[in-house]
Amino acid sequence: MTKPLVSVVLPVYNAAPYLQACLDSIASQSYHPLELIAINDHSTDNSLDILKKFAQDKSWAKILTNPKNLGVSPTFNKGVAKAKSTYIARMDADDLMHKDRIKKQLDFLLTHPDVVAIGTQCQLIDKHGHPTGQKLFPTSHKEIKDMLFRTVPMQQPSIMINRSLLPKDFVFGDSRFSPAEDYDLFFRLLPYGKLANLPQLLHFYREHDTNISLVKPKFTFWKITRAKINAVLHHRYIPSLRSLTVFLAQLIAITLLPSSLIYPLHSKLRGMK
Repeated sequence: MTKPLVSVVLPVYNAAPYLQACLDSIASQSYHPLELIAINDHSTDNSLDILKKFAQDKSWAKILTNPKNLGVSPTFNKGVAKAKSTYIARMDADDLMHKDRIKKQLDFLLTHPDVVAIGTQCQLIDKHGHPTGQKLFPTSHKEIKDMLFRTVPMQQPSIMINRSLLPKDFVFGDSRFSPAEDYDLFFRLLPYGKLANLPQLLHFYREHDTNISLVKPKFTFWKITRAKINAVLHHRYIPSLRSLTVFLAQLIAITLLPSSLIYPLHSKLRGMK
């Protein structure tokens, strides 16, 4: 097998209802050869059986298993360590890829060698896969960097990373900030290159009852806040006056509002269609 340029790293934990559709979307990519590194994080459902069956006739699919549940960050780090490729595509086991996602992201990174990570726009879907809306993001580095202190400017499972721009010992996921590892990662990527989003809807983000941002919105927000403060103190991130103002307003709102209102209000302010 030719050494692939792209490795898709897929942490899996109790994703059985959605996992086959996710795997099929990876297998259907218009770009090949790919490498798939799927890591079963000690699931208690039949996720591992689904992974093994999928990989039976696919030499490009590697299945790893954690002896105990480690969480998303250590599991993703384990997958990256096993990956052979220069470009790492992140994916969540309950989401779907557009068939051209990998091709379009790789084409962009190959023609923009100063970009360390590229995301996409997101189509929101429900647990049945039906479209429910869109989650749109800025495309330029300047807009993404400025937006980062206000709200997430990239959808983490949609990103592809050029790890040739990163130190060999770069840690992709820091579990101290779980479930806000994406915020922390984006801040830590900034010194090594530009961030960008493609303008196309190439990632299908599934919203369902177990999404942590829906189940524990206040907990998630405080972890995001910790990541933001850490970026200012340790990564020399300087937020704009506008971003600071929005951040303070968010602190007040999260403190006062009941949990049931936080995600709907965030979605409205975020401009999710």
